[in-house]
Amino acid sequence: MKLAMMLLTLVTFGWGGSYDPFLLDTQLSLLPKIAMLEKNLTQSPAKSPIKILIAYDSGDERTAETCSKILNTKFNGRLNGHPLSVTTLPFDKLDNSASYHLVYALKASLSQLKKVHNIAPGAVTALYDADKLGEDGLLFSVQMERTPIIMINAKALKENRFSFPDSLLEIARIVQ
Repeated sequence: MKLAMMLLTLVTFGWGGSYDPFLLDTQLSLLPKIAMLEKNLTQSPAKSPIKILIAYDSGDERTAETCSKILNTKFNGRLNGHPLSVTTLPFDKLDNSASYHLVYALKASLSQLKKVHNIAPGAVTALYDADKLGEDGLLFSVQMERTPIIMINAKALKENRFSFPDSLLEIARIVQ
């Protein structure tokens, strides 16, 4: 009950209505687990950390930090036996100096999303706005209908040669 009240408080003060708190929480629950289905990620030694980057626009610093805290709390600092390392960076500070396993982009323009795609070769990429999935080069998003719908960018899947189980591809909605 205390956790629910804390999350409600964070939602009220941290996101101020610009993000759907239920969608954000659903994405933060599902996307790291989906990323771990990629066969190359699961081949990492168990002691090596899974690195997640949350990319955000100016004005979304609090949301990005809240997302980081939620991920660490939700997964107790570990994901599939690997230590979890979550970093937040604004879009204008993104560069190729670090590598990540999963990059999650909050609300962004198309040029910012393309920048995320370009700085993260080989990383599983996801974005908050499912309606922008397509030409940006990012791989995943989750949107809410009656149930959560996993969206996969077919072009990004093919170009990056990701290897996900067929069962995931069967339940996901493929965007051309």
